Amino acid sequence: MEVKIADFGVGKIMCRTLDACNSYVGTCAYMSPERFDPDSYGGNYDGYAADVWSLGLTLLELFMGHFPFLPPGQRPNWSSLMCAICFGDPPPLPEGSSEEFRSFIECCLQKDSSRRWTAAQLLSHPFVLKAVV
Repeated sequence: MEVKIADFGVGKIMCRTLDACNSYVGTCAYMSPERFDPDSYGGNYDGYAADVWSLGLTLLELFMGHFPFLPPGQRPNWSSLMCAICFGDPPPLPEGSSEEFRSFIECCLQKDSSRRWTAAQLLSHPFVLKAVV
């Protein structure tokens, strides 16, 4: 079975290209640090690296049952999200999860996008190869 996750908040058919996305529309809760505060992160934006951040955050939220950067039940607003994502510590990784899962999440949630794993690297990660949560 293959599971695919997508955000179709703003979707359209695009020509085949590797050009980066230069606009933003969607849920700010899953934005990477460099999207919130581009100047602090060198001003460079890699849409693929931002998607890897969002994937890691989504998987962690699915495992924990609540948004990882905020206490359970707290509704996020833009300023609290920016502070938590850009300036806060990484969310704690669940102790009840496998080492492979924790490592995968750490690879996705690197604040420095140049240290964040690529999609190709993640496909060879033990979490994906073993499928152990």
